[in-house]
Amino acid sequence: MVETAEKAVKQDFLDLVYGVLFNSAATFRNLADAPPIGQAVLVLFILTLSNGIVSFSFFRLTFRDIPGVDPMIAQVLTGIFPVVLILALVFTGLRWFISGAVLHLLAELLGGRGTPKGTLTVCALAGLPGVFLIPFELLVRLFRVPEIAAAVLSGLAGVVVLAWGAVLLVIGLREIHRFSSGNAVLTIITPVTVFIIISLLVAASVIFALGTFVPFSRAL
Repeated sequence: MVETAEKAVKQDFLDLVYGVLFNSAATFRNLADAPPIGQAVLVLFILTLSNGIVSFSFFRLTFRDIPGVDPMIAQVLTGIFPVVLILALVFTGLRWFISGAVLHLLAELLGGRGTPKGTLTVCALAGLPGVFLIPFELLVRLFRVPEIAAAVLSGLAGVVVLAWGAVLLVIGLREIHRFSSGNAVLTIITPVTVFIIISLLVAASVIFALGTFVPFSRAL
């Protein structure tokens, strides 16, 4: 009986992953009333762990191949990797929670009718396309693609995954909050636009401050 239940849970999880990736509108619509936030958190941390492990493995191999590098440095990096991974998990969790809270607030202001649990579930599941970056990077390493070509290919793959995730986020918010695609897009681009404006204002303030300080220092 227990084995049957575990098999059913596993099957539900795989169905959820497949549905989000390849039948996203219907999948998000079906989970709107009972968002599987536990499975969403599992997806979030599996992606963080797997990407972190693969990225560190590639970094260590690249670092080891640099001429004149002390082997002790590679050992030190290996020793602190668990700490870095734990910090990455904590940072990912905080970023997920904060971004979900902001998006939910904006969605409610735009007439959304979803729950905070639903918004957080969508934010986590929208990162699922990132799972394809892992085999992609492994294939690039396996076929020994030249560094410049590998960087270009990785960049293109990252853009595709980012766009795919953005589309899933729009669809998920639309289905969870039962409003239009336009409102879902507005929910997403509003905080991004505000962040860009604030960044530009901060950069302009720093440049202005440096510009006034340099002539003053020369005068002294």
